[in-house]
Parts: sequence; C-alpha cells; structure tokens
Amino acid sequence: MFKRPFCLLVLLALAGCSSVADLPGTSRLDPRSQPFRATQPFPVPANVERLIGPEDCQGAQLAAREFAMPDYPARPYSRGLQGWVVVRFHVYDTGRPHRVRAAESVPAGHFENAAVRAVEDWRFQELEQGLALSNCVVLFEFRNGSVRVR
Repeated sequence: MFKRPFCLLVLLALAGCSSVADLPGTSRLDPRSQPFRATQPFPVPANVERLIGPEDCQGAQLAAREFAMPDYPARPYSRGLQGWVVVRFHVYDTGRPHRVRAAESVPAGHFENAAVRAVEDWRFQELEQGLALSNCVVLFEFRNGSVRVR
C-alpha cells in the first residue's frame, strides 16, 4: 500500500533529473531522433538582396558574438517539411537585437517562431554609443532536417 505512491514519487523525481529524450525507450517521442524524410521539395528561397533597402542595417559593422542556430521544429521535422524564413530585426548600441519579426516565410506558420526566438537570443558586438542599426535581415533555411543561415 505504501510502496506504490513512494515508487511513483521516486520515478517523478528521477524523471525531473533528465530530459525525456534521455530516458530509455523514449527516443521515438522526439521525431528529430529519426532520419529526416522530406515530403516536398525545398521551396525557392527569397532573394535577400531584393529585400534589403539602401538604408537597411547601415552605419556600423555588425559582428556576432553569440550566434546559436534555431532547432528544427519537431512537428515540421516529423512531417518532412522544408522551408525558409526571412527575419528582420534592429540592434541596440549594446548589441542586443530588438523588434525581431518574421518578414516572409514559406511555408507559412511552421518555422517563424524558431527563427525569431533564435535571433532574439543573438548578441552582437557593441556599437558606438547612441548608434543603432535598423532593418537588418537574415535568411534561415530549414532544409533536409538541418538549419543554416544564408
């Protein structure tokens, strides 16, 4: 009678010490642990040069200090989806991005959140005092189960 609740508490405590993917027999829960199988061809990416205006991201050298790539979202991965996202953002003089938004994406509704969250976490070298950059652009390609910047 006392053993069952105690065992349940121990299991819950142990589960909190590791991620679900670390537990035996749970690798099938995360589709990214399996090989990627594309169900559609990679869509023609945006022409980034066309999207950048003459005043966009001008006035200082933009150099990344922390630059983590987004994870391929699990649901599009499991469905074999591929696509791209153009992200626009501004950079404070402290090197922190702000007003990060997905400007264009194909297919819509699948990769935007991952791309925006990644850019929000990036850090750039500090700019001159009072100088900020606006409308910087980056293109993320979610292709064949991996992510790259172009």
